[in-house]
Amino acid sequence: MVEKEVFDMANLIRLNPFRDLIRWDRDVDELFREFVEPIEFSEEGSCVCPRVESYRHDGSFVVKVDLPGVNPNDVHLTADQGCLTIEGERKRREEIEEGAMMHGEVCYGSFKRSMAIPEGVKTDQIKAKYHDGVLEITAPVEEHSLPKKIEVEVLKS
Repeated sequence: MVEKEVFDMANLIRLNPFRDLIRWDRDVDELFREFVEPIEFSEEGSCVCPRVESYRHDGSFVVKVDLPGVNPNDVHLTADQGCLTIEGERKRREEIEEGAMMHGEVCYGSFKRSMAIPEGVKTDQIKAKYHDGVLEITAPVEEHSLPKKIEVEVLKS
């Protein structure tokens, strides 16, 4: 790793160009993610875009959605024509007086996320449960749609 020492304004600081590249790489990743997964804006102008992960596990399609502070009664799911849609609203629990907010990174308002349902997922058997601020959606996958493990035959020379 190349490091240079630079005397700047009576403070000695170390420059590390690799650290700046890593930070730039993360910024580009975040920009790309926002382009691919556009953030929805509510009428109030607050951005609400819950983070989602999906994967296959033990013959099921699983989707987990981070929804801390969201009342599960304010969440609605629909599965239609190969698309799963998650809608809801994160409401502020108490009113904050004008000018009293010192720091705010929490987003409030309505949200809507849609994602493709993989082929072979039995949408008529989708189940959803909410626990610890996470919405977990599961559905079985048809047997013929599951990945097949292929054994490799080892030949002796």
